[in-house]
Amino acid sequence: MNKTFKIIIASVSVLVISYLSYFFYGVIRYSHSSDWQTYKQYMWIFKDFAKKDINTNFCFSYVKERDVYNNFDYKDIYNVMVWEFKDLGNAELKKSTIKQNVNLEDVKFESGEILNKGGNLELTIKYGFVFNSAINVNLDNYSKIERTFKGTNYKGFYGSINQMSFSNEKGEHQILSDFTKRLTPALFLFYKAHQSFYVIMIYSKNPFDENIIKILNLE
Repeated sequence: MNKTFKIIIASVSVLVISYLSYFFYGVIRYSHSSDWQTYKQYMWIFKDFAKKDINTNFCFSYVKERDVYNNFDYKDIYNVMVWEFKDLGNAELKKSTIKQNVNLEDVKFESGEILNKGGNLELTIKYGFVFNSAINVNLDNYSKIERTFKGTNYKGFYGSINQMSFSNEKGEHQILSDFTKRLTPALFLFYKAHQSFYVIMIYSKNPFDENIIKILNLE
């Protein structure tokens, strides 16, 4: 083996090791951890009459230090997503916006993770995503809002969702949400309480209306 060939092999090895180190560093630092107990800390979001219809066999969480994603199975019909963003505890609810007819086809992240891969709702999350003072929702051209509503500490809409993104106060996309079965009936909420900020979504493959909000404890 001549000297030139050895140098080439060494250089390639360094590049491969560097890439793998970068990849695993991102996974370890930024990825969420699967958990089957944390969701219990968020059961307060349901009114007492609804808690008995939560199928705990299909509840789970994805946990990171500054955000916690929870999925609840309600009556084996509805999925209830409760996603806490701790860094937005001081954010003003009125600054969170909902935009329609946004082109999301070109939204790509250099590096990130996918939650619920292969499921009805896939979430592509940018590594190191940042929401400092607001979180905004952008609905694609196929998604439709049928009704909007708001309360003292929440606001949102009922409609059908295909794709949507969560962007920060600068308008930079941080999370891409994709319903793999296409248009899906959904109720979506921004909710601020308990010294924190939450994104809540109830969705199902079966038609339903906005009265589903009554299962939530939004006081």
